[in-house]
Amino acid sequence: MKPYILTCAFVLFLFSAKSQTKAISFDVNGLKVILRPTQKETLSMSMYFRGGVMNYKPEQAGIENLALTAAASCGTKNYSVDDYKELVDEYGINIGGSSGTDYGTISMNCISKYFEQGWKLFSDAVANPIFDKTEFQATKEKIISGIYQLHASPEARIEQMAMEAIFKGSQYSTDPKGKDVTVNGFTADSVSNYYHNKLLDKNKMFLVVAGKITREALEKKIRESFKGIAAKPFIPDVPIQTIIEGERLMTEQRDLATNYISGVMNAPMMSSVDYAPFMLAVNALSGNLHYELRVKQGLSYAPGATIKMQQLPYTSMYVSTTQPKKSFQAMVAVFNSIRGGRYSQSFLDGVKKDHRLRYYRHQESSSSIVDDLGEAEILGGYKMEEDMLDKINKVTLEDMGKAFEKYTKGVIWLYLGDEQLGRQAFQ
Repeated sequence: MKPYILTCAFVLFLFSAKSQTKAISFDVNGLKVILRPTQKETLSMSMYFRGGVMNYKPEQAGIENLALTAAASCGTKNYSVDDYKELVDEYGINIGGSSGTDYGTISMNCISKYFEQGWKLFSDAVANPIFDKTEFQATKEKIISGIYQLHASPEARIEQMAMEAIFKGSQYSTDPKGKDVTVNGFTADSVSNYYHNKLLDKNKMFLVVAGKITREALEKKIRESFKGIAAKPFIPDVPIQTIIEGERLMTEQRDLATNYISGVMNAPMMSSVDYAPFMLAVNALSGNLHYELRVKQGLSYAPGATIKMQQLPYTSMYVSTTQPKKSFQAMVAVFNSIRGGRYSQSFLDGVKKDHRLRYYRHQESSSSIVDDLGEAEILGGYKMEEDMLDKINKVTLEDMGKAFEKYTKGVIWLYLGDEQLGRQAFQ
C-alpha cells in the first residue's frame, strides 16, 4: 500500500509543478519586471545588470563584481552599515551581489511575512548604496581572499583555461573576478563611480521576482523605490562567436594529487532550435562518461559533461584522474559512441524523464526560479525557460543526432597537472 501512496503523492507533485502559474512581464517607469507568483513561504528577487565583462576593459577585471558585492553590503543612504547588518540578522534576510561573464545581480531572499523589511533593505541597496569606506575595505579583502582560493582550485583554473582557449584575444575571455593586484587597486570612490555611472541604468537593468506577491503590490513598491534611477542610452557590446575546428592541446604544469582533463567544444545558444536536442545529447554523454570511467573502469570519481550556459556557450566533457592516458582513451570512446548515435528510443525516453524530474525538483526553490528566469532573459528571453520542457518532449533521435554532430566537429583538449604524463596521454 505504501508504494501506491508515494506514487500518488509524486504524481500530484508533478501535476502541481506543471500547473504552476506562468511568469508575466511588465514595465514600471521604464524598468522591465518579470514576476512568477507562487504560494511558497519564501520570496526571492534579483535585480539584473546586463553586460558583464563587456561593460569594462580587461584591465578593470573585477570592478563590477566588487561594485555589486559592496553595494549589497556596505551600507545605504537610509541604513548605516551597523543598522543594515542588524536588520538583516533580525529578520533572516539574505542580500548579496556579484557579477559574472554576462551579467551581474543584487539578490534578496526572505520569508514572505518579512517582505516589507526585506524590500526596504534590497531597494535601498540597489538605488542608494553609499560604499562605506571601512566596510568596503573589509569586503575587498574578502574578495581578494576568494580570488586566491579560486586560483588555487584546479576546477576553477581549468574552466578559466577553457575561456582563454576558446575566446583568446577577446574581451569575453576576461575573468570577471579579476586578479588580486587589480582588485586591490580599486577604491571605494572609484567603485562607487562605476556603480552609479555605469551600472545604475534602467535600460541595462531588469527585476525578476518569485513569491507570494501580486503584480499591483510589486508595481507600487517599484514606483516608490526606483523612481530616481535614470534611463541612459545603452547599446550592448555583443561578443563574437568562435568556431572550434580540428583538435589542439593546451597543457599547464601544476603539482596535483590528480590530473584534470577537459575537452571543450561548441554548443548552441539557448535560443537556437538545436539547444533542446543538443542538451539531451550532452546529458547522455555525461551519464555514459560517468558509467564508463567511474563505475566500470574506476578511473575517476566524478567524470561527466555539461554545457556552460552563457551568451557564447560551450560544451565541456571532463575528468580528474591519476591515469590520464587510459582516461583520455575512455573519454574518446564514449564520445564516439554518442556521436555515432549508438543509443535507442528507450534511452532517449529515459534521458527526457531524468531531465523533467531534475527540472521539477529545481523549481521547488524560489531562488532557483528567479535564477532560471533571469538567465534565460539574458540569453534571449525569459519565456525560453518556461517553454523548454515542451521543446524537450518533442525531440526525436534524429534531432538529437544532427544537433550533436553539428556542434562537435572540433575540440580543444585542456590538461592541468603532471605535464609529462599529459603529453604522453594525448600522443
